[in-house]
Amino acid sequence: MSHAPCRLVSVRDAGIPLTTLQPLAEAVFGAQGRAQGWFARKLAREAVAARRSFLALGPGDVRIGYLLIGDDPGDRVAHSAGLGVLREHRRLGVGSALIERASTVLLGEAPALQVLAEPPLRGFYERLGFVVRRTCHTLQSTGTGPASLDLREHPPAAWTLPGHAVAGWRAGTWSRTPSADAATVSLADGGAWAHVSREGRAILVQRLCVADDPASTIVARTQAALDELRGRLSRGTAVLVYGCEAVSCITASLLHHGLWRVAQTAVEMRRVIGEGVDKHAGPAA
Repeated sequence: MSHAPCRLVSVRDAGIPLTTLQPLAEAVFGAQGRAQGWFARKLAREAVAARRSFLALGPGDVRIGYLLIGDDPGDRVAHSAGLGVLREHRRLGVGSALIERASTVLLGEAPALQVLAEPPLRGFYERLGFVVRRTCHTLQSTGTGPASLDLREHPPAAWTLPGHAVAGWRAGTWSRTPSADAATVSLADGGAWAHVSREGRAILVQRLCVADDPASTIVARTQAALDELRGRLSRGTAVLVYGCEAVSCITASLLHHGLWRVAQTAVEMRRVIGEGVDKHAGPAA
């Protein structure tokens, strides 16, 4: 595997605020459609740690890539909050080098590193020893009501909710969501509950639970709960539901009715810390 002429340095040792990486993130992934302040909120939600996160610097110490790693006290497994390499520096081993460097820092601190990979990058991560755990969709729809839900009327509750979890993000992310932007809503006549938050003009469903007695009603209750939520949001408001299992009768039902679409698909993958790169693999990111 060839490697680009780059230098790897932790963000902490570089002596720069994590927020200054926003231009690099937008150069890698694009800035269109992102709400103002999105990167700072992402850093806070994911508890990104400067000492665990690394920069790849090219000639003249130009920033060409980064790997962000969260440090969530409530989660033994470390999680990646984003790996990005500028297009002209990809397939030269920069991405794999960043992961290996971060793994040396995580050794002894965490048993594994978890990533959410876009499907085209699954092979890249598999060559680095990551194993697929599950595939999830983020589903998107729009509000249908005359007015928007007032989050202040629904104080955010603890992550654990009654019933069966049919969709969900991460508990740590919910705990770090500012209370002014978070709410816990009862739906479907008390048969469902949702943790929701505001991101720009969109409403994110971070966790959705429905009563599971009897189990045969879970699909119908989920549909009813999300229909009600859409009705409590003003027309045109984007609604995103995170962590929907890709292979699920609930997800299939929501997509079948045409009111929801897949906005993003993520493959949850995990690698045991200390396991090395496949040295015989072809060029990677």
